[in-house]
Amino acid sequence: MQKKSKIAISLDSGLINLIDSYVDGVQIRSRSQAIESLLKNAIKETPMDTAVLLVNPKDVDILFKKFEGFYLIQHHLNFLLQNRFKNLFVITKKENRLIDFLKDVTKINIKIINQEKPEGTAIALNLIKNELKGNFVVINGDTLNEFELKKMFLEHLEGFKLITMGLISSPKPGSYGSVTLDGNNVIEFSEKKKNQSNIINAGIYLMKHNIFDFFDKKTKSLELDLFPKLAKINQIRGFFTYGKYTHFG
Repeated sequence: MQKKSKIAISLDSGLINLIDSYVDGVQIRSRSQAIESLLKNAIKETPMDTAVLLVNPKDVDILFKKFEGFYLIQHHLNFLLQNRFKNLFVITKKENRLIDFLKDVTKINIKIINQEKPEGTAIALNLIKNELKGNFVVINGDTLNEFELKKMFLEHLEGFKLITMGLISSPKPGSYGSVTLDGNNVIEFSEKKKNQSNIINAGIYLMKHNIFDFFDKKTKSLELDLFPKLAKINQIRGFFTYGKYTHFG
């Protein structure tokens, strides 16, 4: 059971009366439970509109691989547009081909963050720390993963974890980051090492902004440095994506 904390708040009498009207004595039995229920519902309606696409600078070509008639980058854009994202940060090496392709995209605000050399996924994400707020999604650029993202987002809000990690099952977990679960909680994360688990990292993550509180000078890679540390303190929730998945890397 999630531990609860007491807080003191001041509300006007009209709002208190409205809150009390939700107390039905069955599902909602107290004013504090009514406030908690209303806040949770309000948070669920809050859109997550910002995404980060991490592309190894040496792998920009992967974005222009064709799959089912479209470039991989177009699949990423379609997935984000279908889920009503408004902002996209693409962190990679700026190339004319990529710039030319993205300049005509008008339905989503796109900003390319230049990273000339592959220094690590955590270092890449940290480049835009001050431009990210609230909850955001991070996608590995060499992975196509299309599924019901809204359901993952709702579980992320209810899970109270810093990260909700997309997962799939694989017959060859040693080629990917594999995880060990306890219920929905990721209790161990191993990047491309022998592991008894056949559950792997699907390359998509929902993150809270205070994830950056766990970055330090040694945090270069999300997979090698950050995820194992957060798994040990029970701050990663797993979500099976059950959708189209292809790894191009």
